[in-house]
Amino acid sequence: MKKKYDFTYGCHEANANFEVDTDKFTAELANLTLEFFTWEYNKEADPVDEVLKKIAIRCIEVASENDYNTYGVTDEFNNMEGYPKLDGSVGLTLTNVDAYKFDEDNLFVEITTE
Repeated sequence: MKKKYDFTYGCHEANANFEVDTDKFTAELANLTLEFFTWEYNKEADPVDEVLKKIAIRCIEVASENDYNTYGVTDEFNNMEGYPKLDGSVGLTLTNVDAYKFDEDNLFVEITTE
C-alpha cells in the first residue's frame, strides 16, 4: 500500500511531501531511525508517522540551509548517517520540498548603546 504525506510548515511557508510504500518502509525501519537519534516523539503513535515528521523537518532545514531543491535534498540524505534514503529504494520517496525563505522585512532589530 502507498501513502502520501504532505507536510506544511507555518502558513505554507515551507513544505515537504513524501510517498511511502508501506510494504517496504515498515514500522521496524521507522523505529530504527527513531531510535538512532535522541528525539522526543509519541511512542504510542504509528512510528512511520512519527519518523516522517522528523524527516520532513530535516528536509526543510537542508533545503533552506543549502538552497537545495528536491533532488539536492534527496541526494544529501543518501549520505546522512541514521536517516533512510529518500530515493524510493527503501520505500520512502521525497516527492517535493520547498525551503523556508527568510524575508528581511520580517527581521526586526533593537540597537542599544551603553
